[in-house]
Amino acid sequence: MSPAPDPSRRRAVVALGAALAAGLLADTAWAASVDAQAPAVELDPDGVYASCTVVFALPRALEDALRRGIPLYFLTRLSVQRGRWWWFAQTIGSAEVLTRLSYQPLLDKFHVSTAGVQHSYPTLDESLNAVQHVLHLKVADAHDLEAGQTYQLVGSFELDLTQLPRPFQINVGASADWQLQADFPRTVFTWKPPPPTASHG
Repeated sequence: MSPAPDPSRRRAVVALGAALAAGLLADTAWAASVDAQAPAVELDPDGVYASCTVVFALPRALEDALRRGIPLYFLTRLSVQRGRWWWFAQTIGSAEVLTRLSYQPLLDKFHVSTAGVQHSYPTLDESLNAVQHVLHLKVADAHDLEAGQTYQLVGSFELDLTQLPRPFQINVGASADWQLQADFPRTVFTWKPPPPTASHG
């Protein structure tokens, strides 16, 4: 017996179909601009953490789709790499964050969900501000790092089109409005493990 269809996914398919019919996925001359700022590296006793920020204005086509009930997914990827002159860089550790932005018309609120934790915001600007920041994300473990060794933090940010219903991924993939993506500037650092914080009994 096949499982019952997911009602929320069915609603998203219907909403995206309406968006297509309304011409909300129309192409533009250039892809939307994303300003990916250099991540901040934080060295903790247990490893390397990073905080990063992207700045962008949500294109009108995406805002219209969002308000019609289509959730948007944003994917942030970060990795710590060690350069090797004789071969490709070695990845020491990596992490990614998938953030879901949705709109509830009955309550006129925007919801931002990350790792199962959801926050609600009264305005689109406030919800986008939450989407555009990733704070204190662990990227590499201390036991995988060598003291005094130089590493680089690299990463990317993108609107994850693979989270959309499959029949529509090709349609939106051809639209410049839906090409929200950027690479973060590389951040070079030297691993100097800080001493563990003393506990007080």
